[in-house]
Amino acid sequence: MELLDIGRHCANPDCKRLDYLPTKCQYCKKEYCFDHSKPSEHNCNDAPSGDGERVPTCPLCGTPVPIVRGEDPNLRMEQHIAKGCHPPPATVSSKPFNSCSFSRCKERVAIRLTCSGCGKNYCIKHRLEPDHMCDKLKKGNKIMPSASELVTNEPKSKSNPKPTSKPTVKKPKKSIKAWFKKIFK
Repeated sequence: MELLDIGRHCANPDCKRLDYLPTKCQYCKKEYCFDHSKPSEHNCNDAPSGDGERVPTCPLCGTPVPIVRGEDPNLRMEQHIAKGCHPPPATVSSKPFNSCSFSRCKERVAIRLTCSGCGKNYCIKHRLEPDHMCDKLKKGNKIMPSASELVTNEPKSKSNPKPTSKPTVKKPKKSIKAWFKKIFK
């Protein structure tokens, strides 16, 4: 199996490297290897002047700072900051949206679990209204018992009382030692 038909040679006359993923120049439409793929790297005559130049943005306020060709971008940035660069005000939030709003809980959750009663975000443990002492319940609307009450309290139904006697377990006729002796003779 020959692989001679796969890939292209770099169009740069000094390179001619066989590249299996050549890049076509958007200006001269020739195929180049990775090392010569940019117009400045293969001295593309069809590329417009100034291709690849970028306007730096201020790290404090985020606005682009125009620079004249040949000017030092660091000096221009210092002038911009000295003239009165105004960074945006920092937004301070008391708690991130994904942390539990219950006062004694520090749990952080991956998804938002918002209470329909108070509109706050809670973890899985405190997501139910009785579990986080919701304001809606404090007004007197008890919707359902908390999960902890359901687990600890026994059902209060008096119908179908359970028998108090324990089911009998059949004892094996032979002991386990006898069984092992029989198998591993």
